[in-house]
Amino acid sequence: MKKQLSITRPEFSGPPLPEGRLFFLPFLLSGDLPRKLAAVAARQLEVRPGRLYYLKKSAVLCSALGAPASIMALEKMRNLGLREIYLLSYCGSLSPELAAGQAFLPLKALSQEGTSKHYARPRAGFFFPSPKLLKSLKNFLDERKLAFSQGAIVSTDAPYRETALWLQSLQKKKIMAVDMEMSAILALAEFYRLQSAGLFIVSDELFSGQWKNYSRSRPVLEATASYFYPLIFAT
Repeated sequence: MKKQLSITRPEFSGPPLPEGRLFFLPFLLSGDLPRKLAAVAARQLEVRPGRLYYLKKSAVLCSALGAPASIMALEKMRNLGLREIYLLSYCGSLSPELAAGQAFLPLKALSQEGTSKHYARPRAGFFFPSPKLLKSLKNFLDERKLAFSQGAIVSTDAPYRETALWLQSLQKKKIMAVDMEMSAILALAEFYRLQSAGLFIVSDELFSGQWKNYSRSRPVLEATASYFYPLIFAT
């Protein structure tokens, strides 16, 4: 894809991101994390929609559900020296191998959202995370003996059009999970030569053909605290 400067650019300014590192959470299940971040953050900035928290060695952006809104927010972060993007979010399980509360590490992402094509073309049909950040996440999980599964994910702009035929076609391709942002974030990272990877908690299950929503369940909330919090606050 030919790279050209955009006529429109984000008008946003603020202090540089510590070490250029950003933890990006497009969706929050509770207000617990913002309270914890506010208590330790050296500085906060409003990033409509959402808020940016400055920690010692990283920043945390809580904002922007869905690919278009997420990429708009991340374009603003580029003005602050963005270099690394860790997407921490939730996904739906398309495979019986993934149950609610489990952690999932995408090794590649299929795009069914409309944003990524404006940044990059997929390789062999997929977008891929940074090997460096993927290794960093795996090392973090292994060191703390935190179990995780890995595989392919699909990103969609239409979560309420996940039909039986849609599910069957993705299961044939061995796609294990669905979210709304991963492929677009990987495309943006490729376009701007940034580093990016994602870590997910399974919050709902679709693999049986029936939707089971566990987003407010104890296993999901406990997994959020066990996986996301140490990664954010220990980095």
